[in-house]
This record gives sequence, structure tokens and C-alpha cells, in this order.
Amino acid sequence: MLVMDESEFIARALRDYLRSRVDQKVIRSMDWDLEAGEPVSAVCEGLAIADQYSLSLPPLFVQKIEGIEDLRDMEREFIVERLANLPAWWELAS
Repeated sequence: MLVMDESEFIARALRDYLRSRVDQKVIRSMDWDLEAGEPVSAVCEGLAIADQYSLSLPPLFVQKIEGIEDLRDMEREFIVERLANLPAWWELAS
């Protein structure tokens, strides 16, 4: 059984979420980061894509991304900035 780092799990989930909302060519850079073993870079790339396309993220994504440990200061600042730029998530009325 393979053990997946939490940041890789978050990056893959974010990629799959964005894959249904933007062109596959846009997501390719996240795939490359994941293939290179750089899940934090993939998360940052995903946030940049979400920001570029004004896509909101579900609160669980935001919570998990904010909880990624062992980030460099530059990565942490980038993540905070990108999350602040994203539109608010509005739940659909049932």
C-alpha cells in the first residue's frame, strides 16, 4: 500500500476539482508538478489557476490548504494572498 503525503492528497484533490472547471491544458502544469514530486508547487499552481479564472473553492479545500505544514515563508505568503483573492463560496440552497 502506498502512503500519500497530505499535501499531495490536497494537491490531487484540488487538481481534480479544477479539472472540471477549466481547460485540460491549464491543469497540465499541476500534473507536471505532481509528477515531479512537488505537491506544494501544484497547490500553488492550482490556487493561481483558481485566482486567474475567479473560481471559488469549497471551505474544506481552504481549510486543508491553510493547514499544510512545513511551508516556506514565500509559499505561505503566496497561499494566503491567493486565497484572499478568491471569490466567496456560496452554498446552494436546498
